[in-house]
Amino acid sequence: MDVWIDFTNSPHVHYFSQLIKRFERKGIEYIITYRRFKNLESIVELYNYNSHPILVGSHGEELDEKLINSADRIIKLTKIVMKNKPQVAIAKHSVELPRVAFGLNIPSIFVVDNEYAEAQNRLTLPLVDEIISPQGTNKDLLRNQGGRDFLTFDGTCEVAHINSRLNNVLPLDREIVEKMGLSRDLPLIVMRPCPNSSYCNGKRDILPYIIKELRRIMDCNIVVFPRSEKQKKVYSPLGVTIPEVVDSISLLYYADAMVGAGGTMNREAAVIGVPTVSCYPERILGVDNYLIEMGRMVHLLSVREIVNYIEDNIGKRNNSINLEDPTDLMFERVCEYLKR
Repeated sequence: MDVWIDFTNSPHVHYFSQLIKRFERKGIEYIITYRRFKNLESIVELYNYNSHPILVGSHGEELDEKLINSADRIIKLTKIVMKNKPQVAIAKHSVELPRVAFGLNIPSIFVVDNEYAEAQNRLTLPLVDEIISPQGTNKDLLRNQGGRDFLTFDGTCEVAHINSRLNNVLPLDREIVEKMGLSRDLPLIVMRPCPNSSYCNGKRDILPYIIKELRRIMDCNIVVFPRSEKQKKVYSPLGVTIPEVVDSISLLYYADAMVGAGGTMNREAAVIGVPTVSCYPERILGVDNYLIEMGRMVHLLSVREIVNYIEDNIGKRNNSINLEDPTDLMFERVCEYLKR
C-alpha cells in the first residue's frame, strides 16, 4: 500500500477528494480510515472511491470518553495499518494518525489550519515529519506547540473543498434551491451559529436579532444551520429554513450572503466569493484574518453593522483575488516519500 489517509471531520472528505482522485489516475494505492462523528459517515458515502473507506472508532463527548475512544481507535488503526503497510500517511487535524504513524515508523504529512486547537496540536505536531499550513496561520503559536518543518501555501484549506465541487469530483447540486423549497426570485442568506451559542457576542447569540432585523427591511430566503437541538428550538419560530441533511457547499454556491459565528462555512462562502460576515466572538483564526485582509470576509459583532453590510453588499460576488489550492503541494510531498 502506498498512502494512508484518515478523516476525522466532515470537511476533510471534501478537502482530500481531489488528492484521492489524483492518486487513482496515477495508480497510487491508498487506504482511507474514518471515525463515527456527526455527519461524517453520510459525507463519506457521497464520494465514489476505488478503495472503500474503513470505519474505525468514534468521537467522544466527555473528556474521559474522548481519551478512551482515542486510545481504542489507536489500537484498531495500528492493526489495520500493520496489515496494509503504507509508505506514507497524511491527515488534517487527526489525533490518532500521527501517533500510529510515529509508532510504526511511517513518515507522516500533517495539515493544520487552527493554531488555537492547542490540545490537538500538542498531541500531534511534535510527531509528524512535515506540516502543511496555510499562509495566514500563526506559525509562532504552532512552533510553541511543537511544530516544525512548515510548508505553506497562499490560500486556505477551503479552496480545496470548493475546487473539488467545481471540478466535478462531486458535482454541485444545481437544483438545490428548488429542492429546499426556496424562491429563486428572492436573495438567499445562509447563517451558522456558534459551536456554543451561549458565548456568541459575549453572553448572547446575535443571529436571531440579525434575522428579525433582516425580515423587517427585506424579503429574502434565510437558511440556518443549527448545531444542536437546543439551537433548533431557538430558530424554528423565526420563519427560517432549517435543513436536516443538505449539501451545504452547493447551497453556498447560490447564496447572496453568509453570516456565521463559526469557521468552515464562512471560509467556504468567502472562497466562493459570497459576501461573508464572521461574527465569531472569540479570537479568530489566522486563516480568517487572511481572508479579511484579502477582502473576502469581514468581522463584525454589531447587529446594526452586520445588517447594514448585508444590505449594501448582498449578491455582490468578489472573485478578484486568486487563492492557492493546497492539492498540488500535498500530491508533490506524498510522491516525494513514495520515491524513497
